[in-house]
Amino acid sequence: MIFFHRQNYNKSVDAFLCERAYREIRALSLLPGKKKPAGLLLGHLRGPRIFIERIWPTEEGFRRAAEYLWELEKALGCPIVGFFAYLPSRRYLQAILKPFACGKILVEIRPEKRNSFSLKCSLIDFSHAFKLFPCPLQIESRGKK
Repeated sequence: MIFFHRQNYNKSVDAFLCERAYREIRALSLLPGKKKPAGLLLGHLRGPRIFIERIWPTEEGFRRAAEYLWELEKALGCPIVGFFAYLPSRRYLQAILKPFACGKILVEIRPEKRNSFSLKCSLIDFSHAFKLFPCPLQIESRGKK
């Protein structure tokens, strides 16, 4: 399991959202209904950069993540580097701002008009309490293939 702590590196942490993961987030945003899923970000860490390669949707109420992360990581065959949520509730944020999530990232998806959305990336770390720290997010250029 990958853990990355902001204070352990001189360079700042950033995240890179691969095209496949971006398409998966976009597809989920097109689903009808008011309640959008939350989920896991799968990828790897290279230096101070977290690469998000895929996503795995769960219910926002997936509260017992700490108990299952090791098993899920093994079953999915890819490290869990963080979490995503569409307009995460306060309750959801309280559930992931825990030791099991320290060093992982959270990508918040904010719906905008006409099936578009914006993304906000944060690093989950500890500084007197578990908090979200800004983390730059770069999105892989689409349509280069």
